[in-house]
Amino acid sequence: MTVSDLFRVTSLALICLGWAGVRPALAFDPQDVPNAFRGTYVSCMAKGEVDPVAAREHAEQWLNSEAGGDRFAFYCLAISTFRAGDPRRAAEIMERLSENPDVRVTDYAWQFLRASGDLFDAAEDPEQAFRAYSKALERNREEPGLWVDRALVRATFGDFDGTIRDLDQALALNAASVEALVFRGASYLAIDALDAAADDALQALLFEPFNLSALWLRAQIALAEGDTDLAISDLERILARDSGGFAARARQALAAIIQDQAQKSTLE
Repeated sequence: MTVSDLFRVTSLALICLGWAGVRPALAFDPQDVPNAFRGTYVSCMAKGEVDPVAAREHAEQWLNSEAGGDRFAFYCLAISTFRAGDPRRAAEIMERLSENPDVRVTDYAWQFLRASGDLFDAAEDPEQAFRAYSKALERNREEPGLWVDRALVRATFGDFDGTIRDLDQALALNAASVEALVFRGASYLAIDALDAAADDALQALLFEPFNLSALWLRAQIALAEGDTDLAISDLERILARDSGGFAARARQALAAIIQDQAQKSTLE
């Protein structure tokens, strides 16, 4: 296996990791909560910040009390369940919440479906995450981030053609999305479309010259194309600006390049 092959197989996973994470769901604005439930809702959410297990019990009691305001109780239940360490159950609750009659006619519905996808992803269930993101896109096809979310799940399945199609949609809505450009470039690299991958990496770096994911991507493309000098330059730029996962990989890549060059020099 060449140095290029060794590090290209980690590119998409590392880049995805650099952007990964469960984003906070759009919470109900307290102004959208009727006075009759506002105090209970705010109290439940505040409790969840310090004691999610107690908040979960509080939300369950609220639901069992038949006091009304179920949608707000379900939201608190979902968030506290996630914070208590059960993202899968939280995802199911959030998805159910999106179908509440008072929610599904609002913008909260697609936001909660997106949160459900994030939570399923956190629970390492990409099939359910894909379904949740797809349902969110049925509600709102104009949010570029949703296309990126689903594209990432497609990539975990190895469906790079589908990944690229979703990222095309994201970039049609927001051509300046560095996240979408880097993901699409990494997907092109995965299918050996090096020219297209290089174009996306360059465009991303024009928007954000020191973006670590974009630098890592361009370094891998440079290695695949045999441009060792550019690869070394980008890896050194990563080392100068990062001390986390990208730096560790960059250090490993530089060591492998140096070793490879030494072996070639010996053979000559």
